[in-house]
Amino acid sequence: MLVPAEELTIRRMSKLDDRTIDTVADRCGGRAVGGGTRIRPATILASYRQGMTVEEILKDDYPHLRRADVHDALAYAYEHVGEIAADLAADDEQTVQRKHSDRDRESL
Repeated sequence: MLVPAEELTIRRMSKLDDRTIDTVADRCGGRAVGGGTRIRPATILASYRQGMTVEEILKDDYPHLRRADVHDALAYAYEHVGEIAADLAADDEQTVQRKHSDRDRESL
């Protein structure tokens, strides 16, 4: 027997097992990090956006991670777009502030 369409509920399944991503107040300023590491999904996403492949990220930047860790970080980044955008913007702001404070010290 067929169930009428209006009685069906579609359940969206998460693409990510969030257990691989931690948010701990005293680690990386409370930002999301890969489970058991200090590597932020935002950092992995930035490398990926700069054109690095998953293999290059593993080989060049994080040889101790598993391929699944990188994929989990990317999935988390794409499922938490606002959080990751704010994280990357904060990194940019911190970089600018550091450059200005270094320049101010050099002029003294």
